[in-house]
Amino acid sequence: MAGWELCLAQGTSPRCCSLLILLLSHLTLSIPQGEGCNHTAQAGLEGQDARGERGTLLNVSVSDHDRSDSLLLSWDEPEGGARGYFLALSPLGSGMLLQNASAGPNTTSFWFHGLTPGTHYEIEVTAMLACRDTTSQTITAQTSPSAVLNLTLSSSSSSSLRAAWAHGHGHRDGYSLALWHSHSQSLLRNVSLLPSTSTFLFEGLQAGSEYALKVSTLAGTRQASTSAHQWTAPSIPTQLRLSPASSTSLVASWAGAAGAAWLHLELHNLLTQKVSMSLSARRGLSSYTFQHLHPGTHYWLGLSATAGPYTALGPNATAWTYPLSPDNVTLSSAEEQNSLEARWSVPGGHRDFYLVTLQEGQDSAPSRNISVGGDNDHVTFHGLSPGQQYSVQVVAVAGPYRASAQSSAAWTEPRAPSAVSLSSQGSPHRLLASWEEASGEGYLLLLSLAEHPVHNSSLPRGATSFTYEGLHPGSLYSFEVSTVAGPYTSSPQCISNWTYPLPPEQLTLSNGGHSTSLQASWRAASSGSTGYTGTLWETKSQEQVRNVTVGSDWTNVTLENLVPGRQYTLEMAAVAGPYRSPVRSATDWTYPLAPSGVTLTNTRRPMGLSAFWDKAAGDVDQFHLQLYSKSHAAQRNTSVGPNTHNFTFLGLSPGTQYFLKVTVLAGPYRSSSHFATEWTYPLSLANVSVQPGREPQELRVSWVESGGGRDHLVQLSVAESLSIIRNVSVPRGVTQLALQGLVPGSRYRVEIISQAGPHRISSQTAIGYTVPAAPTNLSLTNPGSSSELYTFWNEPPGRRDHYHVTLYSLSTQSRIQVQTLSPDALNTSWTQLEAGSKFAVQVTAVKGSLEASSINVTQWTYPLAPVNLTLSSPSASALVVAWAVLGRGAEGFVVDAHETASGTPVGHTLLGGHARSHILRKLSPGTRYSVAVRATAGPFHASTPNLTHCTSPLPPAAVRLLSPGHPDRLSVAWGAPAGGRDGYSLTLYRAALGTVAATASLGSDSHNFTFTGLAPGSKYLLEVASVAGSFRAPAGNVSNWTYPVAPRNVYMTNQGYPNRLSASWRAEPQGQEGYRLLLYHSGSGTVAANVSVGKGTSKFTFSGLAPGHKYLLEVLSVAGPYAASAGNISDWTTPSVPQNLSAVAEGNSSMLISWDSVPGQQDECQLWLRDPRNSSLPWRHSLARGQGQHLLQGLIPGRNYSVSLSCVAGPYWSSTKPLAVPVEPDPVKDVQCLPESRSLYLNWTSSPGDVEAYEVVTERLSEGPPISRLTMIIPSSEASLEGLEPNSSYQILVSTVGMNTLRSQAVALLCSTAVEPLPPPLRAEVFPVEASSTVIISPELFSEENGQIEYYGVIATTNDSLLRPTQEIMSSTWYDHYYGTEDSYLAVLLPNPFHQRSSPNTWRVPVGTEECGHSRATCNGKLKANEQYR
Repeated sequence: MAGWELCLAQGTSPRCCSLLILLLSHLTLSIPQGEGCNHTAQAGLEGQDARGERGTLLNVSVSDHDRSDSLLLSWDEPEGGARGYFLALSPLGSGMLLQNASAGPNTTSFWFHGLTPGTHYEIEVTAMLACRDTTSQTITAQTSPSAVLNLTLSSSSSSSLRAAWAHGHGHRDGYSLALWHSHSQSLLRNVSLLPSTSTFLFEGLQAGSEYALKVSTLAGTRQASTSAHQWTAPSIPTQLRLSPASSTSLVASWAGAAGAAWLHLELHNLLTQKVSMSLSARRGLSSYTFQHLHPGTHYWLGLSATAGPYTALGPNATAWTYPLSPDNVTLSSAEEQNSLEARWSVPGGHRDFYLVTLQEGQDSAPSRNISVGGDNDHVTFHGLSPGQQYSVQVVAVAGPYRASAQSSAAWTEPRAPSAVSLSSQGSPHRLLASWEEASGEGYLLLLSLAEHPVHNSSLPRGATSFTYEGLHPGSLYSFEVSTVAGPYTSSPQCISNWTYPLPPEQLTLSNGGHSTSLQASWRAASSGSTGYTGTLWETKSQEQVRNVTVGSDWTNVTLENLVPGRQYTLEMAAVAGPYRSPVRSATDWTYPLAPSGVTLTNTRRPMGLSAFWDKAAGDVDQFHLQLYSKSHAAQRNTSVGPNTHNFTFLGLSPGTQYFLKVTVLAGPYRSSSHFATEWTYPLSLANVSVQPGREPQELRVSWVESGGGRDHLVQLSVAESLSIIRNVSVPRGVTQLALQGLVPGSRYRVEIISQAGPHRISSQTAIGYTVPAAPTNLSLTNPGSSSELYTFWNEPPGRRDHYHVTLYSLSTQSRIQVQTLSPDALNTSWTQLEAGSKFAVQVTAVKGSLEASSINVTQWTYPLAPVNLTLSSPSASALVVAWAVLGRGAEGFVVDAHETASGTPVGHTLLGGHARSHILRKLSPGTRYSVAVRATAGPFHASTPNLTHCTSPLPPAAVRLLSPGHPDRLSVAWGAPAGGRDGYSLTLYRAALGTVAATASLGSDSHNFTFTGLAPGSKYLLEVASVAGSFRAPAGNVSNWTYPVAPRNVYMTNQGYPNRLSASWRAEPQGQEGYRLLLYHSGSGTVAANVSVGKGTSKFTFSGLAPGHKYLLEVLSVAGPYAASAGNISDWTTPSVPQNLSAVAEGNSSMLISWDSVPGQQDECQLWLRDPRNSSLPWRHSLARGQGQHLLQGLIPGRNYSVSLSCVAGPYWSSTKPLAVPVEPDPVKDVQCLPESRSLYLNWTSSPGDVEAYEVVTERLSEGPPISRLTMIIPSSEASLEGLEPNSSYQILVSTVGMNTLRSQAVALLCSTAVEPLPPPLRAEVFPVEASSTVIISPELFSEENGQIEYYGVIATTNDSLLRPTQEIMSSTWYDHYYGTEDSYLAVLLPNPFHQRSSPNTWRVPVGTEECGHSRATCNGKLKANEQYR
């Protein structure tokens, strides 16, 4: 133990001490024995006694004294003492020694340190007794568990709390969580959790309440606890409503306020921008009434809920108090015409404006709306409607609320109606008076005749006309109208007019059958007519003929010297005064004269007739022509204009008699002429044709009839002589005629004559032929030649011009030759015809365009034998027979074949004439055959001589070209085919060049061969052929490759890319076809890429790979199906880093670093935080896979940091660019304001971290225009704001300015300077002053109005003449007086004590009692020596 004490005394580390203890325990085993000990005899017994007395001798106990990593072992010293102790500690049940130690003879306790908390241990204590005896005792103990670390209790919602902690070191059996409600001190939850749990969510809690949590770590019977307190977030009240209860009160109500410990209500007057009232209420309040408010004022109410550190801004609401109604509203006439003035009394309170509505009429319809300011008390309406009733409504408007008052009615003076008219409207008994409406209650009307009133009436408002009935025709009347409005009547408007006279009745106009005169008649009017006037017009031209004026006693008049057949119109009216009655009119025609000289003339058109006539004197509307025929039921009626004197009728029936009558039309009257008659010309017959008849001696004549007429005459004559040989008369309606008994093959002429009345017409002449007779007994013969044929026939009767002899080739389906022979010829022949062809002949007798043909006769020419006969063997079992022909060949061919040796027939085949070859199949390979070919044509044939040939052998079977694995060798093998052969021929080609690489000739029994000395990695083609005589029968070509040579110098690198790997190797000019690159994922072995590149390529880059992955590369030389590998190499892609690294301040000197998900794979990613003001290594934090954000806590406010994220994969690192992370400084706390009348003193708690200064912004709150803001930068945590206005409210914003130039959130404070009241009027000359400089103030010095004063100020002055301090004197301080030139200063400013119910009799105010030093604030400092003060 001397070594242990020395170790501890020298401050050696426990590890060093434990080594020292082990050394001492080894030395104690060699301590010398005491004398008198029987070592040999008692050794075994002591061991037995020691085992039997363990635990009772030493009385070992253990405790931890609330230390989780240590155990204190205590024991009793055995009787007789002990020379030392050995201690051994092992985990329970493991049998493994964890710690051992030794203790001196006088020691009875020992500490085991560095243990694992919450772990069961087995400890053995061995006491070394005299004579080497020992006694031991074993005890089990458990260390206390470690309490949890970083216990936090956070409010995730208003009804839940989340507990989170970090596991303490060591073992544990579980956790026990106990949650208490702090206010009621009741246990709400008791939860047991597994030892791996590190979070727990308490739900269903009360919002806005404080809770206490104790987390106990359990290990056996021991536990270690940690506690935390937290509030649940308050729930925000809802349904906040603010509504007026009266003109001076507002009612606020809300719901859901049970979830907040405190509710804060703040009512703002939006008109003055001041806080009118603040209220704090405990949990449960749901409504409040704000009273003593200003009427018609807009207020804003803010509601917030508070629970512990949490404040939740709730809803806000605005409302107006009701405005007050205006009083004494009046409406009266103004000095200006058509104007009214409204007046009222201004009520108390506020309002946004007055809405003054002028209402018109008895229904009070709004006429005008005027908005005036809330301080106005009158408004004048100009330009109103005359004679109108008005009233006014004045509405005080405050927000959505209104308060109104109504006035009595008033009138404007009316105007007389305008646009007055008096109209008879063409009526003799009625006058219509009308005017434009004028404003008023109604109208007064007066009608007079010759200055005598005949009708007096009044009309209500809205009437604009009046009709007077039953008046006298042709009389002059006067009309007057005035407007009435209330007590006013306008001046009258006057106008005069006449009634209309009556028109004449039953006016008529007639000609009486006369052509030059018309007579007018009418019935006189009953009254009111002074005469008649009329005008005669030509109706068509509207030209005036004459005027007629007669007296009132006339009833008819005759109008002479008019034009016959012309229409006239007479208009007449009765006249009375200046007016004419409505016009009456009548119309009629004078009688027309009939036309003369009517004729009907033939125009030599078979379908037209022309009519002519002479026009008589006078007018004609039109001529009507009536044409008809007795042979046709329909007639033609035509009307023509008055200036037409002829007309041609077209489309008539040819050869028909017609009758014509011409009638003159003039209005409804007509006059007709006598009748005229004439015939139309007949039509010549159309389409006259002459055709041969059914017999050679017959002609058929046909034609087409059109129009009318009588009989037809058909005349026939011989064409050459023109003499008529036959006349045939046929009746109308017959259209064809057959003429018989004529000469065959002769030419005739036909003409047909048509008749109609006196007119005749001939048709066109038609020419026709009789058909000639055909030849008979036609024959065609072959004289035994292959190119000649002969033909004969008998002569037919009648005439003909010549013969046509036509020879056809039936073999080619074409006409060979046409001969024209004289009419006396009877035979002909042909030479140089096609051999072996079939022909047909026909003989035709021709007369003009007519023909008569004999029947066809056929015959063959002899064929020619085939030439150029050849034989070939396309296969081992077939012969191809081919030949050529002379000319067109033959009708067919016959192929005969037989074996040459035995003469056995093997084929007899009939082929068509187009055949030029034939294949003989199923023959024996290598056999000789004889073949002949015959040509046939009808019954004739010709043959070739016999020709012999041999079949070819079969090629080798199952040819295989194999690569034995050597890069310079290829082996070939094949099977023997059926049949015979002479041997085999082998040819090896280079596939790329097509050149021969090697050849070999082998015997008929060979079946394999090996080619050596070939190029590695090359493709070869092999041909193996069977040889028999001149024939070679090759098998199909086979190909294969020689093995390639493996690539060398393979290398792979990522070149710094996260998604690329570049491979390179040494490219050989020969020995391969190309290269294949196989890229594998190192872990899974799956193929990531499989790429083939061409010959000569020596590098390749893989792209699109996963970042941070290890890959294996295998490069192979490829030649055909063979590949040679260079072995695997590996490398990593560099790891990728996330994009969009961003930082968001979370408050409490915390920063949330976020980033996008990191693509690819990484071994590890770390977040690096660098402090530029700390040159030590950056702080690093290892990130979990998939983590996308991390909260940096404990940052120093006001300091700039930089953050980067680095990832490692294999040997490679990748990092993002550093992101600047400025930490916003913390806002100031505990801002206090000490007001003076012209200054404010501020102080606050300094913010932690890197603070450069504090910014103080001061802004005066005023109802007027904005006042400039004052900004100050303060280095310390206090400020004095000087030069302010007294009794004014200021908004003060205090912000922390960090070393990184960032500003914290501003802390707003509303503070008002103190009132600087003027001294009250004095009732005594001076204040009594005690000897101790104490001012004694009595209540009698002040009036009753002083109850409104909040503060009193005491001015100390050396100026005896000062009666009342000025504003400047009240702003002077003790510093200005004591150190400056001011003779007066404000010594003290104290609250008014007279606000209390029991006011003191006197108020004693000591003066000159404070030590002010150099303070510039208001201070009650020492008075100057040797000075007289008042």
